[in-house]
Order: sequence, then structure tokens, then C-alpha cells
Amino acid sequence: MAQATFVQEGNSVDYTPGSAVASGEVVVQGALVGVAKTPIAASVLGALAIGGLFDFAKATGAITAGAAVYWDADGNPVGGTPGTGALTTTAGGNTFVGWAVTAAAETDTTARARLFGSPSVTANHYGPLNNAIADPGNAGAIPVTASGYVPIVTAGAETRTLAVPTFAGQELLITMKTDGGDCVITVADPHIDGTNNTITLNDAADTVRLVAGVSGTGFVWRLNFNVGATLSHV
Repeated sequence: MAQATFVQEGNSVDYTPGSAVASGEVVVQGALVGVAKTPIAASVLGALAIGGLFDFAKATGAITAGAAVYWDADGNPVGGTPGTGALTTTAGGNTFVGWAVTAAAETDTTARARLFGSPSVTANHYGPLNNAIADPGNAGAIPVTASGYVPIVTAGAETRTLAVPTFAGQELLITMKTDGGDCVITVADPHIDGTNNTITLNDAADTVRLVAGVSGTGFVWRLNFNVGATLSHV
């Protein structure tokens, strides 16, 4: 019996939408990004391209040729309707698309990218800590959709929050990149080391590494190492 049977070259996949899909619409299924090359009616079998070069609506910000790019389903496209989705270089909370093949200026409305058709090695659940996760800023919530590192930048005494992890083995490396004031991170978990649930980054290069463990039907953060940060319980 054959272990595998050739089906097609793999540049497209079947897709039956619950509601109509317009030509050029970006469709995200789990970690897979596809583009409808032609309109697909609701409940009718169609196809999504998962390979090829496409000009994507982009968010504000310059993109260099060769940069890894991601689809922000709620992103704000330059010159378009806010919240309708946009291409970005920000990995955290977004879905890997592929790589930019030409440079795009900060205010360009589109960016050309090669649709890869596979999750990013560095931004999926199995990625290492070289996946950059954007600092959410003062009083913001650190994203918990992927493993990665979070470079914290402060401009005074600031806070962050960290929700429970979303999968077992998830890792976060949180470090103070620019010290403009202490940053207190409150973790949504009874404790990270048996006692404490807050992390205070005091100085540049203060770093903690957290790993997700399993607790009942959920996940919890556990401290792997700490260099320079102050731990406390509130």
C-alpha cells in the first residue's frame, strides 16, 4: 500500500467558505494563509492560493526586501479601512505569510511578498526564542500567542500584564532593553516560582525566562531563570 499519493503541485488548496469571499481576500486557516484569486460564493467549493507573489495591503511602516512578513487580520492598511487587515513585519499575534521580495516605504499602500504556504519556523508554536514579540507599551498586555523574546522599553515607571500561556512548553524571554524607569509585570497566575506573581525589571539587561507548564486542563507560567529582576507577590 502506498504511503503517499501525489495529488497536485500544492500551489492552492480547496476551500469552502461559510460566507462569500471576494477576489484578492486574504483567508487565514489556523497558521495557513491563503489568497482567493477569484470570488468564492458562500458554501461553494473554491480554491485559495498558498504560493506565489502577491501585492498585499500593508500597515504603516517600512519593509525591506527579504524581511519576514505577517498578516494582521485586524491591521490598519495604509489608505484603507481601519481594522480590515494588513501586512506587517510584526510577528507577535499575527500569522506568517512569507518574505517581502521588494522594499516598501513607510507610507506605501502595498508590499509585494512571496506567499510561502507554511508556518514560519520562528513564529509558530515550535519556534525558538529568536522570534521577536513587540513590547505592548505602558499598561499593555504582552502577547501570548507564540514563543519568543520581548524587549521592554520604558520612559518612566511603567507596568505590563502577562496572561496565562496558550500551549504547553511555550517560552518567553522578557528583557529590559531600554531603562527609562522600572517595569512591573503582573502575571495572571497564582505564582511563577512557588510564591511570586510579579516581575520588576529594574535595569537594562534584566532578564527572565518563563516556560509554560500544564496545570489541570490549563497552562501556567513557571520561572526558568532570572537575572537582575525583582520578584514579589501582590
